[in-house]
Amino acid sequence: MVSASETQFSLRYSRASRLLHWLTVLLVLTTIPAGLVMVQEGLPRALQDTLFLYHKNIGPVILLLVVLRLVVRLIAAPPPLPASVSALQALAAKVVHWLLYIVLVALVISGIVRVQAGGFPMEVWDPLLGGMIAKDEALAKSASGFHELAKSVLIVLIAMHIGAAALHGLVKRDGVFSRMWPPA
Repeated sequence: MVSASETQFSLRYSRASRLLHWLTVLLVLTTIPAGLVMVQEGLPRALQDTLFLYHKNIGPVILLLVVLRLVVRLIAAPPPLPASVSALQALAAKVVHWLLYIVLVALVISGIVRVQAGGFPMEVWDPLLGGMIAKDEALAKSASGFHELAKSVLIVLIAMHIGAAALHGLVKRDGVFSRMWPPA
């Protein structure tokens, strides 16, 4: 016979999935404001340099986390959604989740291309990634434009994801939010 606690546990994401999810959240939700602020006119140079260093060097960490999350997802499939979630809601959740993965990967890659093609260092990552792309201002400009567009898409997707999590966790209280919470 399966106990209530075992049933509850089987309806949650794995511990690894939860930890990777919340670590990704922390890094993304600090990287976005850093990226938005670092390009503002009139910032003290020391603050601007610090924000640039953080933003461009955390990007590859986020990429690694996304790859790890996908590997963990293959090994430990997500728990089933409660029966109260409609087929349309389930499809929307699946689409938003996969778009989040895709956009995060695209953002990091376009950021790396922008930095390297712009002739700038990626201090932490140069020993591994340095010199992959030669300086090319046209490529840097294109990558920057794509990065800007992808950033806007990411913000919309995050708002949708947080909105759905809040709906399920605070209003419906149907167990969807508790699949990912608490982090450990």
